[in-house]
This record gives sequence, structure tokens and C-alpha cells, in this order.
Amino acid sequence: MNEKEKFRAKIEAQMADFDETIEEITTKARMRKATQPDIQIKALVKKHEDAKGKLKELEQSDEYTWQKIQAELDQLVSDVDKDLREALAYFA
Repeated sequence: MNEKEKFRAKIEAQMADFDETIEEITTKARMRKATQPDIQIKALVKKHEDAKGKLKELEQSDEYTWQKIQAELDQLVSDVDKDLREALAYFA
């Protein structure tokens, strides 16, 4: 397995975890009938979708361009992770 494939597998695992966490946060927000956090959740979901799109770009990239996408994807995943942690703390 080359570096690109290892990176892709790592990101895919994180994205699967993010899917579960977003679902958990959405459920908690509905149970609380919170209005303001919905806006934050929508922004979080948007970032998550952007990261999924960037992951598809990574899959289609060649061995010379994937590293540029890697940096962008790392940043997106980091942002999503940070936002998820904040949302979980809010709803905990």
C-alpha cells in the first residue's frame, strides 16, 4: 500500500466516524429542539460534505498532484473534527 492509499484509508475511517458523530449531534439537537445550534450543525455538515468531495478528488488524483489535495483535505478534516468536538461539548 503506497502513501496515498494509506492516507485515503485513514481519511475514510475518520469520515465514517464523523458521519456517526454528526448523526448523534443532530439527534441530540432535535431532542432539545434547539434552534440556534441547527445553524452550526448545517455549517458542520457542509464542511463534512466538502471534505467528502475533496476525498473524491484525492482518489482521482495522480501520484504527483495528490499531495496538494492531501494538505487541503487535512485542513478540512481538522476543521470538521474541531467543530464536532465543540458541538459534542455543547450537547453533552
